[in-house]
Amino acid sequence: MTSRRNFLQQAGMATATASLISTKKTSMTFIHHVLFWAKNPGNEAEKAQLLAALKQLGTLPMIESAHVGRPIITEFDKGATDGSYTFSVVLVFENAAKESEYLYHPLHKKFIDANKHLWGKVQVIDSEAI
Repeated sequence: MTSRRNFLQQAGMATATASLISTKKTSMTFIHHVLFWAKNPGNEAEKAQLLAALKQLGTLPMIESAHVGRPIITEFDKGATDGSYTFSVVLVFENAAKESEYLYHPLHKKFIDANKHLWGKVQVIDSEAI
């Protein structure tokens, strides 16, 4: 039999946990996902330059969140995952207007001019929450 004290403790923990879950909000309304294929994938210096430049882009103030990564293929992949790219960048914006602000920002244009010789292919995928 559960005592009143145990019941109240468990109910309090459940309420606190539910509160944590319900108040955790992620504003992922607009995602800008870019895949980069290095022009010279065997050139570690060029890849390091591109990686550093990509990480720097994520510091711009209109970006809510930034993730720079490399491909991974898991044992559960079953051929569905494309691991042919060199770097992936996911930038989260409040809305499409913030993404436009980013696209026309002088530092974004400088990034392109200074690093476009490092990639052979770029693929952009934008999505908006529905």
